Amino acid sequence: MKPVRILPVGLSVAMVALAGCSAPADDDHATVSDDTKAAWEDAYEQVEMGKADSTGCSGVVVPDKSGFEKHVALTFDDGPNPETTPTVLDILAQHGIKATFFVNGMRVSSDAARAVLQRILAEGHILGNHSQHHLNLKTQSISKVDQEVKNTHDILLAAGDTPKYFRFPFGSASCGGIDLVHNYGYTVTGWHIDTGDWCYASSAGGVGYCAPSTFQYVPDQYRGDLEGYAISEVKRKNGGIMLFHDIHQNTVNHLDSIISKLEADGFTFVRVDDTSTFPLLNGITPPPKPFVGDPCASDADCNFSEGSQQGSCYLFTPTGGSQQAGFCTLACEGVCPDSYGKAPTFCTSLDGGQSGNCVSKQSSLNGECSKIPGTSAQTADRFIGSSSASPSSTMACLPN
Repeated sequence: MKPVRILPVGLSVAMVALAGCSAPADDDHATVSDDTKAAWEDAYEQVEMGKADSTGCSGVVVPDKSGFEKHVALTFDDGPNPETTPTVLDILAQHGIKATFFVNGMRVSSDAARAVLQRILAEGHILGNHSQHHLNLKTQSISKVDQEVKNTHDILLAAGDTPKYFRFPFGSASCGGIDLVHNYGYTVTGWHIDTGDWCYASSAGGVGYCAPSTFQYVPDQYRGDLEGYAISEVKRKNGGIMLFHDIHQNTVNHLDSIISKLEADGFTFVRVDDTSTFPLLNGITPPPKPFVGDPCASDADCNFSEGSQQGSCYLFTPTGGSQQAGFCTLACEGVCPDSYGKAPTFCTSLDGGQSGNCVSKQSSLNGECSKIPGTSAQTADRFIGSSSASPSSTMACLPN
């Protein structure tokens, strides 16, 4: 993980204020600072590679990690902006979509901006708190975090709303910050899909190019293709919470096309408070489902999916045994999904490096592998395949 460098508060505030994410809508080519790049990439690594802080206090990881079944929740950060947000609302209205707008309080400083908030509420969208000045709250004192949360909280209350959802800028949070946000009654709301629109908006001349030096995780074929990258990420996750920024004209220019292409591919749109799609986010514990590492006798016992991958039963005969054993798995390259109440997973090879399969890590949730017949805790090396994941190893439940 790339650590976020902690600067003196005055310097940190100044640098973050210049970050492309919080630039005005007519400044799409604003420079993205090194600290901001590090924060965005740290968020990506937490979501995609399980590289959350050891404390578990993540502001970006959503507890619902899979099972979206082509449902997408659109979210827009950093507004409102009277020039661009109304166009976003027009596009959403044309498609009959309700979204969530995470507000930076500093932008609600005019009657025009307040009118946008009223329209958001009137049209059935959700208003969320995204702090006052879009600082990296992980690097701020708790008193400063409180001030950032409260100022925008009061603005949303004045708009006639009782806000429920809070999103940390860059998804960057401390345990103390998360506790404080919870004390306000907020649900911390991260995302599954970072469209990288903030990176595309940062290109010189506003040409919509996401440079590798700004965000390394966008595949090269999508460097000049926001639509292609966003859609590929939604398909890879089979849905989930999608991050956009309504302050960027480049985002507005592509939004209708992105939505139309997803609709044509069978995706539908929900709000973040949809308890069927995001039960854990909204405080509901769903009934248990089969998942990676669960014992199985056939593929029928592994009736679950993740993106385009369908669960299957990996059957084997343990060394010295006469009867087959099996556990549920998914094909993988680099990373594997996790699921609430199940042991964390790891992508490794079970066929000598030809392909990858998700397996359970050694965990108390699987009795240190004792609950998966025919397996024991062994060192597993990551199967990288064509992914951008880095080499890694861990103790996982592998066939004896």
